[in-house]
Amino acid sequence: MLRLPAAFTLSAVAAVVVAAGGCVERKMMIRSDPPGAVITLDGERLPDRTPAEVPFDFGGTRGITLSAPGYRLCEATAEVEDPWFTYFPLDVFAQFLWPGTIEDVQTFDFALERYGSASPEMKDAAKRKLDELKRRAESFRAGGSEGPREPPPPPPPAEYAPDK
Repeated sequence: MLRLPAAFTLSAVAAVVVAAGGCVERKMMIRSDPPGAVITLDGERLPDRTPAEVPFDFGGTRGITLSAPGYRLCEATAEVEDPWFTYFPLDVFAQFLWPGTIEDVQTFDFALERYGSASPEMKDAAKRKLDELKRRAESFRAGGSEGPREPPPPPPPAEYAPDK
């Protein structure tokens, strides 16, 4: 019978333990109401839409922007926590010696706000601004490359309502 040196046997056992060791999977679950919102994480647009699992390595504050048609832009921050198995020396145990997979899934839920209909006052103010913009554009067109031919007329009084 062939007898292997103790150091070689110990090295082989250590290599098997490390190779069969654990794994840590860390993910952010980003969900929104309504689902299907476009996700921008820390200024980078992600290919997935909500709900989405986004892998990460380290905790900290992450900037999240969600956008969906018909809804206001949602800008928020997410505090990603570092669990117990990310601190030394427990991280070595979790990464290499734990016999299974450790999952860290942190969920972040966001509710997007629908655009509301404009009030009559808001519609009137928008109409006045549009009329003013049209008058200024005509002044620039009349002046050609020289700029406006004459200063634009003053804006109409607030109580003015054109008949159109």
